[in-house]
Amino acid sequence: MNIWKNGAATGVTPPNHFGGLNVLDIVPFRGSNFSVQLSKAPKGGGGELHHHDDWSQVFYVVKGEMTFDTGKERFTLKQGEAVLFEPRDPHYTINEGEEESACLVITVQQ
Repeated sequence: MNIWKNGAATGVTPPNHFGGLNVLDIVPFRGSNFSVQLSKAPKGGGGELHHHDDWSQVFYVVKGEMTFDTGKERFTLKQGEAVLFEPRDPHYTINEGEEESACLVITVQQ
């Protein structure tokens, strides 16, 4: 069993993300093949179009809304909704809502 108590941590803005998006590791990758993160984005915050070669990611919207663009499809998820991106699925994110969004991001390394 592992317990993480990092509630005082501040998080970071990952490379290729913008507009004040902040990601906090809740369960870090260290020693495992998955992570859980809390991603908060003020209005206009997000991540540039990218993909992950070896990772699947689930985005679960905890608060507000988040818009996703795959280059072929654009959609907005609201609180309580989720999307799964498999390895090599391109995705762009932006908070086009009026309030801060918060997404739980679960990443599994293949």
